[in-house]
Amino acid sequence: MRFIHASDLHLGMIPDGQKSWGRERSNALLSSLDKIVDLALKENVDALFLLGQSFHFSPLKEDVERIRQSLSRIPFCHVFFYSKPDLSYHFLNSAIFPRNVHILKEEQEQLYIEDLNLEILSLQEKADRKKALEHFTPEHSGAIPVLLCNVSKEEPFPQNPEKLQALPFSYVALGGEADKQILLKNKVAFSGSPEALSKDNLGEHGVFLGNLDPLQKKIDALQFIRLADTQYISLHFRLDTGVGTEMLRNRLSDEIRKRGMQHIYRIKFSGKRDPETHVGEDLLPRDSRVIEWIDESVPEYDFYNLYREHSNDLIGFYIRSYLKKGNENLSAREKDCLHYGISALLSGGKK
Repeated sequence: MRFIHASDLHLGMIPDGQKSWGRERSNALLSSLDKIVDLALKENVDALFLLGQSFHFSPLKEDVERIRQSLSRIPFCHVFFYSKPDLSYHFLNSAIFPRNVHILKEEQEQLYIEDLNLEILSLQEKADRKKALEHFTPEHSGAIPVLLCNVSKEEPFPQNPEKLQALPFSYVALGGEADKQILLKNKVAFSGSPEALSKDNLGEHGVFLGNLDPLQKKIDALQFIRLADTQYISLHFRLDTGVGTEMLRNRLSDEIRKRGMQHIYRIKFSGKRDPETHVGEDLLPRDSRVIEWIDESVPEYDFYNLYREHSNDLIGFYIRSYLKKGNENLSAREKDCLHYGISALLSGGKK
């Protein structure tokens, strides 16, 4: 049995909504289900597990129709799709889907898919997970047991390898976590969201494509398939006094162009730099995307020369207040205060 494990589509969300690329990110999320369906068609999968939060907001009628049309392209595939048993999900719960689409509304459900000989235990976040797992018994002898489980931050899934191995399921598909994570090889996994949802979701995003041996009732292949074209990437530049402005500009350009202009970057600077080295976003290549810019670098000043130049003004008085006991005797905190204070004074208080 071939299957796709996907989760947390968050359709309708606009990541980085305040940025120029925000609408593009929203459209990427909207098209993520179509990409998953394309993969299901290509790989001729038997089951599609859609876990976690599929809608960022309560779905409207047009949202449900979009889902229905997309899933209608794979009538050969059993689709398991989460909803909520409340009025905010009225349009989804009242929609008519073909028999191969199974809308999971209750906190705990158990269902049997005869043509796949598949026994599904479905648990949402508020289900009594411990009790449900302790009392789970397949209702059909010889069926392949699979757990679909949404997890909340308040009730994380256990990660003890021995406990995971003892779970009475051939595969445990988890949702509720934006990043992919394999808790137990070929058995327990978060697929993560098919598109990154925020700057904290670094790395590749996509779905798991798996194959479950119906005789052994074990996963014999589980492959991560990247679907997202855009990633959030973290870059850290540790500067020194030998790095000038143009060198820094070239390093930024090389690193971003090497990884791809379509990606979104978190950039951090640290270390001690030449005071003349400019660290600003104007050094970035044109059309690059930066969601976070942190400059923790400290100018490496020649305080004794500065003092001679400013012996009769505020800058000189400030330096003397620290260096009168010797630079080598300053604490780490005092050195920070000296560096940051002089930086602010030299820049007119703008730093």
